[in-house]
Amino acid sequence: MVTKKNAPPKQVSKATKATRQKLEEANAAATSQIPEPVRDFLKQTSISKGYVSTKPIAQAELQKRLIELDLRPTVSIEQLLASANRIEPATLPVKNFPEDIKESIPALKPGIRRLHGVKIPLYWFPFPWLSSPCADRFGYMSSPATRAATKLPFNVATQALLGQLGIMMGDAGRDPNPASDNPADAGVSSIPAGFTYFGQFVDHDITFDVSSTLDADTDANTINNMRSPALDLDSVYGRGPGLDPFLYDFPASGPATAIKLHRGTNTPNGSGGPSNNGNPSGMVPQASWDVPRMQGTNTAVIGDPRNDENLIIVQFQHAMLRFHNAVVDLLLAVAFAGDIFAEAKRIVTHHYQWVVVHDFLERICGSAAVNNAMTSITAPTGSPFQMPVEFAVAAFRFGHSMVRDTYWVNFNFPNATLGKVFEFNRNPRLPVFSNWVVDFNAFFDTGVPVPVHNKARKIDSFMANGLESLPGFSGMMAILATRNLRRALALGLPSGQGMANAFGIAPMTTEQLTSGLPAAEVAVLNSSGGILLTKTPLWYYTLREAAVLHSGNQLGPVGGRIVAETFVRILKRDASSYLNVAGGFTPILPSSTAGDFTVADLLAFAGVTQP
Repeated sequence: MVTKKNAPPKQVSKATKATRQKLEEANAAATSQIPEPVRDFLKQTSISKGYVSTKPIAQAELQKRLIELDLRPTVSIEQLLASANRIEPATLPVKNFPEDIKESIPALKPGIRRLHGVKIPLYWFPFPWLSSPCADRFGYMSSPATRAATKLPFNVATQALLGQLGIMMGDAGRDPNPASDNPADAGVSSIPAGFTYFGQFVDHDITFDVSSTLDADTDANTINNMRSPALDLDSVYGRGPGLDPFLYDFPASGPATAIKLHRGTNTPNGSGGPSNNGNPSGMVPQASWDVPRMQGTNTAVIGDPRNDENLIIVQFQHAMLRFHNAVVDLLLAVAFAGDIFAEAKRIVTHHYQWVVVHDFLERICGSAAVNNAMTSITAPTGSPFQMPVEFAVAAFRFGHSMVRDTYWVNFNFPNATLGKVFEFNRNPRLPVFSNWVVDFNAFFDTGVPVPVHNKARKIDSFMANGLESLPGFSGMMAILATRNLRRALALGLPSGQGMANAFGIAPMTTEQLTSGLPAAEVAVLNSSGGILLTKTPLWYYTLREAAVLHSGNQLGPVGGRIVAETFVRILKRDASSYLNVAGGFTPILPSSTAGDFTVADLLAFAGVTQP
């Protein structure tokens, strides 16, 4: 909106002022509970909005330092220089740390391992431990009245009906053009396929339910969430170098705080990964494009074991390890005098959070839904929170419908089946074979030429056939759609219509819900008196809403609102998130668009888009 030059200033109502004052008081009260060293760290950001060094490093000097430190930049020297001159000098140089901390950090190295009595900076640990009350449970977004009035009855008949629907959703032959990557074809979305797995990575950062059951009516408030409900990358950083040193590479020389993340090695099996010339001859034999693994079992040594579930997600986990390491190198190149590990983690986390909001959510939910959530959600730092199951068990499971049956993985495997994507991340094909290293240029719009750009399937009720026989499971647990529907039933989620009415949104009609569906699926929906059309399971409703109202390229108004509001609340209540940076935040790392940052930019800076 453009404001006229001579327009009078907008008046702020007394109610708005009172609300703002209450929010400021709540934030101040919550912040006062954060340990003082952590509070100081949160104030001392080196990536504040608009900062440019008044004493910039020259390109020649930067080049000299890269050579002296034997650092290989992942982007052009010009791009690196621009980022280098956006980093503020350290407010607290390491040389001014308390003596016990300065002398403790080198003792964490594997060759020394003197952990008893060491003093470690508090801000190395996950921030939710330090800045908010415990938020380790699931809960509900909807009211008890909405759930009571609109949820499906938990009984044998409903379980059987949902089983029929789940099987129907993955039936072979019902998803048109399953091998196509052309968004003009039915069934193919405009969304790069990598976002399917980026969404999975994000989900693993904030939710983990290991204790709910599908066989009993269960109150979500009693279910533990085994992940911190914050976009803090604990799936990458674990509990930090002090408690999980096995995740880290401690420097043999130079600044003791320049701590990187371990990377793994590949099983030698030929060339793979990205190409340097747009054809198979440009691939090279990759040696260190995997996560670290335990010798013998090949168990991934990472912050969340679920990120070793399939080849694509584990390769993205590897990219995140490299992303942190590249930021450490940037700080070394500018001779950052402060705590390099802590600053690198902050830069990585804030750029990741920006990507989640501005690349992922705006793409999946639409900019309007994200902007509305930003303005409407009030969540003081440290405010109570329970992960809503309407999000975790329904709306955010939209990505399951985006999974393809085949992927162009690299030039060696132009038609890898979903089964192979799982198989080539299992023994005896571990560590990841060098010729199976993923070329992420085919999964995100990086600008690097590849023959095929994998596109996700549409967000709809058609599931990849491979999701009807998940590796390692049998019976109902092998059928992903049935499992999702049954879990939502057990947790007593409201119907899609119930959530729509609660939001003041007109529910979808029967005609809309059944539009374009095969006759057999319509028959299932109409059976048992059409109960699934009047109390439509929220996950299924979210998928149908996206398919009918947005051609499967974006969530609809109910699903989009649930997802956007949940993420905005997560970020606003987190004292360490980019939304709470003093003075505001804009990305400083190299990007294709100034002032923005995308998953593709992240992968480029991590160094995985080139051999």
